[in-house]
Amino acid sequence: MHSHFHRRDFLAAGAALAGVLAVPGAARAQAQKVKYLTPFGYLLNFFETMYADTGGFFAKNGVDVEIAGGRGSAMSVQQVVAGNFLVSRTGGTDLVKAAVKEPSVIAIAEIFQRDLFHVVSAEQKAVRSPKDFAGKIVGLSSRGGATENLLDMMLAQEGIAPDTVKREVTGDSPAAWEYLAQGRVDAFVVTQNQVLVLQQQKKPMVVWSIDRFARTPAQVYITSRKSLAERPQALAGFLRGVHDALSALYREKDYSKVIDSMLKKYPDIAGVKAPDRGVSLVVNGLAAYRPAWNDKFASDPAGWKSAYDLMLKAKIIEPVSKPDFYTDEIRKRAFG
Repeated sequence: MHSHFHRRDFLAAGAALAGVLAVPGAARAQAQKVKYLTPFGYLLNFFETMYADTGGFFAKNGVDVEIAGGRGSAMSVQQVVAGNFLVSRTGGTDLVKAAVKEPSVIAIAEIFQRDLFHVVSAEQKAVRSPKDFAGKIVGLSSRGGATENLLDMMLAQEGIAPDTVKREVTGDSPAAWEYLAQGRVDAFVVTQNQVLVLQQQKKPMVVWSIDRFARTPAQVYITSRKSLAERPQALAGFLRGVHDALSALYREKDYSKVIDSMLKKYPDIAGVKAPDRGVSLVVNGLAAYRPAWNDKFASDPAGWKSAYDLMLKAKIIEPVSKPDFYTDEIRKRAFG
């Protein structure tokens, strides 16, 4: 039998071997498949995972990540519990609320530590603290979600009866300002990216972070306890990939190049149609992610205790014998 192993085959095999030898530890083995669900579609807020994918940082850490766009925190929890996704991302209060009823879900890392949600009001009719909420109408991203939980937690902290405060759905958007301008709400709650847009629009407003009054873990990565036991390496690779992507972004000088990279695979990213193509949102997001990046996504137990205690006080949840909502196991496996 004649061999048909030509010189070009030899060169290709040599190049492949060199590539394998050049790749560090985890990625030498076949990449582990990971399905990740964002909380809300393909918002630019979630660039940390989209760029970890398109920039090759997941691949370098031995994981092949498929990213799908979710439709809210309830879906994030349900899909992880059902085993359809290995990882998702949701708010700390959303996780506590879900885990009290469904203890098979658990947080493995905190991606956004502080100052996610802010209360906005007009300068001429300022709402400066939760004490000012009594008798007012407050705009929320949605009913029954994180922003309403946080509102009720602040009211409980101040001893204000929840039924003295009316609620209106204004969405997590700069357009919430129109509700304020029309007198339909006295204040509204939005994330820090929307505050940035309102500041760019020079709105005459008073803004404060809810963390000043109701400390909670802001945004966490979640998985199921089953996956925690069965797929710790894949989860660790996911966290390392996100951390490596953020490390590269803190060194990056041209964020439009980063946005181009993401758009090639994720053409429906919301936020890139702004005049600066979303660069200011990326810069703002990187500033918000830096504390978590510095701490390698560690989560302060005090934040979980505060969230649990306030949610009990507000009667959002029932007490549990073991308020165990977060584990450091995967983070330690990922970073030592």
